Amino acid sequence: MDLLDRLDRMDDLASELDYDYSVNERHIATMDQFREELLEPFRDPDRMIFYRGERISCLSRPLLPTLFRDRSLLIPPGECCAEIDSDRLLALYKSYGRYFDLFCSTFGHAHKYRMYDLCAFSQHYLNCSPLIDFTKSLHVALSFGLKGKREFTDDGLLYTVEISERENYTRDRVTAECWLNDYHVKVYDLKPGAERPKEAVTTSPDAKIIDIATNDRMKFQRGVFLLLTDFTLVNRLYLTRSVRDSVSINKYILDKSLCPDLTELVEREAPWYSFGNLLDVSAGIQTAIRSRRPEL
Repeated sequence: MDLLDRLDRMDDLASELDYDYSVNERHIATMDQFREELLEPFRDPDRMIFYRGERISCLSRPLLPTLFRDRSLLIPPGECCAEIDSDRLLALYKSYGRYFDLFCSTFGHAHKYRMYDLCAFSQHYLNCSPLIDFTKSLHVALSFGLKGKREFTDDGLLYTVEISERENYTRDRVTAECWLNDYHVKVYDLKPGAERPKEAVTTSPDAKIIDIATNDRMKFQRGVFLLLTDFTLVNRLYLTRSVRDSVSINKYILDKSLCPDLTELVEREAPWYSFGNLLDVSAGIQTAIRSRRPEL
């Protein structure tokens, strides 16, 4: 085997073992970098980019649905794996005391062919769903990550998801319900030192964007959901370098020295999305009213 062949094999291996977005991780240290890599693409109307801000960049905060944070709820005692599909997901929600009954009496009956509202509600109030919160607004994502602070001891974190094909994006409820009905993830919970079973073949997920707001706050925050499906999760690890179906996911580390300037950018360009307004639609609207255009 010559040198070029060995290098190709090493590249293939690095691709297979990329679990934590390290290949797609970018460090943003200056405002010029931020404008070029994030702000200008956000302002391009021909690109479909979605954003998620995190308070801190660390390996303990992977881009992982809340459903998988406590695998003991998913995997039977004495077992090391479980298949999670729409039936298993529905059974999980029914197991939370009278939670499922309360949801159905308030918002209408849920079943395996009507899961979207239940999953969205559970994401926001139960903190357990296959969905991940994203937004169409870079300003909203920054505000959630920066929390309106002026001093930072840690770097910030921003995820972006860009889709190039409309088939991975929907505003149609029937399509969203079909995606959830077809949901399938295989979960392994292996003890320290345990050998990974040969059948635990890790596969990269299929990524979908669901753009259906379920309440006024989600509309105001321009919220959408990322649905990752059809993959294998081994503990907290899954293949993320290649997400199928023409979806690009990137991870941006926002240098802590830059973060105060980004807080000011949000308050200057979109003060209605400042952190104090994000969870209060009325306050955000009042701020927008006071922020009249100079030409008016």
